[in-house]
Amino acid sequence: MARRSDAHTVGGPANGGPTNRLAARRVTLAYDGHVVVDGLDLAIPDGEVTAIIGPNACGKSTLLRALARLLRPSAGEVVLDGEQIHGLATKEVARRLGLLPQTPIAPEGILVVDLVARGRTPHQKLFQQWSHADERAVRAALDATGTAELADRAVDELSGGQRQRVWIAMALAQETELLLLDEPTTFLDIAHQIDVLDLVERLNRERGRTVVVVLHDLNLACRYATHVVAMRDGSIVAAGRPADVITADTVRDVFGLDSMIIDDPVSGTPLVVPISSNARATAPDNRPDEGSTQRRGCSDPG
Repeated sequence: MARRSDAHTVGGPANGGPTNRLAARRVTLAYDGHVVVDGLDLAIPDGEVTAIIGPNACGKSTLLRALARLLRPSAGEVVLDGEQIHGLATKEVARRLGLLPQTPIAPEGILVVDLVARGRTPHQKLFQQWSHADERAVRAALDATGTAELADRAVDELSGGQRQRVWIAMALAQETELLLLDEPTTFLDIAHQIDVLDLVERLNRERGRTVVVVLHDLNLACRYATHVVAMRDGSIVAAGRPADVITADTVRDVFGLDSMIIDDPVSGTPLVVPISSNARATAPDNRPDEGSTQRRGCSDPG
């Protein structure tokens, strides 16, 4: 895999300047009076793959739910195409923005093609429940995700990786330019994680989709995202290109983990190498040699 291009800015694509169809402005999010996110500002750069990273319970999924209009802010606003998202009709939002939640549940016994077809619901009208455009969109989504051969199988018979691709196909069938994915690689083995993220990358590069994905694996986030948002305690610690965000200082600040940051030998993107407490205690000198690792701020093991 070639090194990902750094030719973009924190605010948006370099060739068109900072543009943001989706943004959170001074957003506060809470459950039952408990504040999870407080006064957060975030602009999603168009045409990018944005990975949101951070420790458990830092507010990543809560923020994604707010961006998808599933959670109303107690203060501030989420803006979609210049309009407050809660002022838009539900179907209108669904025609612009697709969401794959963390643990989607399919109706028992539903066939793959029927589940994917549910992605067309926002486009259907009262007196026209199915159309040739719907049929084309479903077939295109199945083809794009490599699930066409699974069309007539029951979803609950599929492997975890196959199910994830089918759920992504349903989101694609909505034909939205914005796609939000909440931990799409959870519970998948490494081969299926790569399959799913390769698909996300293709959707971005070949079809121009703007993707926001919540991920736990920092190295996969660096490899597949062009824009990274690091969160801790409901706040954004850093945002920008992976090479600028994923430093030893940021990893320590966000995760409380000492690490070395080296170049991934395959992609050239940042690779986080954790330093355990045992390694710090026993190694005579585990600091990196002069070079690229120090250039990105590797931690001092002492």
